[in-house]
Amino acid sequence: MHPLWIPATGLVCAAVGLALGLRWTRRRGPDPRIQERLEALERARDTAELANLELQEALNELEQAAGTDRLTGAWNRRRFEEAAQGEMALARRRRDPVSLIVLDLDHFKRVNDTHGHAAGDTVLQGAVEALRGVLRTSDRVVRWGGEEFLVLAPATPLAGALALAEKARAALAEREHPGVGSVTGSLGVAEHRPGEMLEAWVARADAAVYRAKEGGRNRVEADGESGPALETGRPLLEILWEEAYASGHATIDTQHQKLFQLANALLAVAGPEDSHQELSLRLRTLLAHTAQHFHDEEALLTQARYPDLPEHAAEHQRLLRAARGFLADVEAGRLDLAALVAYLAFDLVRGHLLTEDRNYFQHLVK
Repeated sequence: MHPLWIPATGLVCAAVGLALGLRWTRRRGPDPRIQERLEALERARDTAELANLELQEALNELEQAAGTDRLTGAWNRRRFEEAAQGEMALARRRRDPVSLIVLDLDHFKRVNDTHGHAAGDTVLQGAVEALRGVLRTSDRVVRWGGEEFLVLAPATPLAGALALAEKARAALAEREHPGVGSVTGSLGVAEHRPGEMLEAWVARADAAVYRAKEGGRNRVEADGESGPALETGRPLLEILWEEAYASGHATIDTQHQKLFQLANALLAVAGPEDSHQELSLRLRTLLAHTAQHFHDEEALLTQARYPDLPEHAAEHQRLLRAARGFLADVEAGRLDLAALVAYLAFDLVRGHLLTEDRNYFQHLVK
């Protein structure tokens, strides 16, 4: 044997083995270390996305908390002051009214002393819920401090805000809090005066609250410095028709506009010094027209096969009963003026004509 044969053979085998090894390495897939790094990067990416999402949620919550009372969900003082300045500026430019209601819960300290602070917190939360149940979407509830709240009422004169405050007072009185019962409130109302600072405006409404407290609590008082709106030649409250309210049906729209006119005619004489005879006459006219409108409307909805007609007709009867009740009060000389204004502005017009009636517009044959 040649002395170099064995080494040569070994080199050939080594070369073959090396070649086979290379082929085997390629067949077994990616390097485990690279695969592990890729998986680690993917996990890091998922973690970063989750962290970003949690950070955004935290920022949203922080932004909300900055303007919201943690306990009740009402606006806090800072958010109110910012919004009130904007509403005051808007009212100045447009010459529109804007009013403020200050509300203080009656005997709230007694609730805390008797039932504990946890029960007091529940009462505060329930009070805000009761207020939101009767306020308009444009109105803002504010926790001013302790058991004192504000309601910012844009585009609302003193008389309208008084009616709104009366609804709020009634809602608070009717609310039953678990383990505590009813907790009433005393309310003061003030319309903003041109050029007036926010602090002075709040102070006038707050002074009206004290008069309500001194008058026996669970009542509404108007600020005496707001001035009677009738001195300007305008009614206490005026309900304006807008084209956006139209249904497109000639009969319905004509009757709705007539209801606006009659409601405004009634509001024009709905003052404490006005003649009960004139008030009774205008209320009778409004009641007759409302009854005729409801009759005609139900006939049209029957023809249109409106599916919610039974409920709609029942609401018609409720509104007519309420109107007859006000008429009886007027003729007996015991009219609750704030309740009548609230009925006209919020129940009959805003609550029914501008809300409930819109549900059937698409069913009408025009």
